[in-house]
Amino acid sequence: MLLVLLVLFLLTGALAWNCHRLLFSLPPGPRGSLISGIKSKLPKSEPWKTYAAWGAHYGGPILSFRIYNRLTFVLNHHTAVHELLERRAAIYSGRPVSWMFQVICGRANAVFNISGLHPRHKKYRRLLQSGLSAQAVKDYSDILEDEADILVRGLGEAPAQFEQHIRRNATAVIMKVAFGYTVSDGDDPFISIADQSSKISGWAMTPGRWLVDYFPILRFVPAWFPFAHFKRQGAEWRQILNSISDVPHNWVKAQMATGMNIPSFTSQLLRPGMSEEEENIVKWCAGALYAGAADTTVSAIISFIMLMALHPSVQERAQCEIDSILGRVPRLSDVYRLPYLLAVLKEVMRYAPVANLALPHQVTQADSYAEFRIPAGSSVIPNVWAILHDPELYPEPFTFNPERFVTVVDGDGNVRDDGSGAGERQRPSARPGQPDPNTYVWGFGRRRCPGIQFAEPALLLSMACILHAFVIAPHRSLEIR
Repeated sequence: MLLVLLVLFLLTGALAWNCHRLLFSLPPGPRGSLISGIKSKLPKSEPWKTYAAWGAHYGGPILSFRIYNRLTFVLNHHTAVHELLERRAAIYSGRPVSWMFQVICGRANAVFNISGLHPRHKKYRRLLQSGLSAQAVKDYSDILEDEADILVRGLGEAPAQFEQHIRRNATAVIMKVAFGYTVSDGDDPFISIADQSSKISGWAMTPGRWLVDYFPILRFVPAWFPFAHFKRQGAEWRQILNSISDVPHNWVKAQMATGMNIPSFTSQLLRPGMSEEEENIVKWCAGALYAGAADTTVSAIISFIMLMALHPSVQERAQCEIDSILGRVPRLSDVYRLPYLLAVLKEVMRYAPVANLALPHQVTQADSYAEFRIPAGSSVIPNVWAILHDPELYPEPFTFNPERFVTVVDGDGNVRDDGSGAGERQRPSARPGQPDPNTYVWGFGRRRCPGIQFAEPALLLSMACILHAFVIAPHRSLEIR
């Protein structure tokens, strides 16, 4: 073991010296120590704000730094994101290997972790795009509407527990869609499992936390070794995460065997005689629905409720729109008839994005940008929060103002737009040309989330039903209208 540590030390020194020698050609950024780079400077909370501050300090749309032997580039500006992750998507669709999470915890085949060059990537996207298409959303309308009604009923009975009701709703919708499983009204195990899975993923992928991510040879250290806590922890997490993936999948198979299954994403794809590889792909896709929808939906609806409490005029205007256009409980087919509510959702997603930092990309071959080198294998992180709070794109970015995105609906229910992406403004205060936050919120290039066609109408339905039923106010929580 001492020999291994000595080799690691020498390799680190050599790599650090090589990085130091070539720093002149990298984008600016904090440099840190020769051995560990900026590990000691990594922010413990809200890293997106620190990265934005570093970007402003060092100048330029792209920031670079090193953690041990891994170079990381942060894209703080929309021009860099568009040029690298969209126009050059062919070489920026990889994922940096997280040896702790992907290998030791066994999540290498997860939809969000797999490289864009992997043969499975296209298969995953094809299945997910089919399962979350606009037509599929219509097919799931009964599920979405029933669960929205349950959410409203729960909020009316126990408004102070709104976070629990929102979490239950998000889990119930996606479990029914992905597996045909009905979540109970009480403490259903899948509600806590979703939260546990998210926490484990966050802990396992924390930058700089696990030395094995930077020195993969450490993965061969025996679990019983005194300093191999990461191996024991990873084995424990692997068991939990495998259970999260396997239990609902096997439940669907058992239901199908008895003919008692409810049609779902999984049951529609499973068929007799399919190979183990094909079934494994279905399982990982269904797991991606579960993992991806739970966190984003909960985050967005909680932010929406908080912002409505802080902005009663916005809330009142959205409620007046619902009352005047619908005059009844909203249904899924109604949500795009409510242009101001859509503007509210877009501003919620801009003001409080569900992912302040997008998942890291990896550049698969050496590249350059703005006269700077980007070596092959480097991690590239889009700073979504910085882009959505850029005053060049969104004037007064720290002001919550849905009128940035207001559109006008004609008598036939069609949205009229002036071609700028913001629609016709109902008031002159709204600036033309502010880009749709969906451009940045749901990922980039080949890594763009295929679930937006499902997520947006589902979020609009929940928001409309909540506003139709309640007045949201600080200190008083939710009051029935």
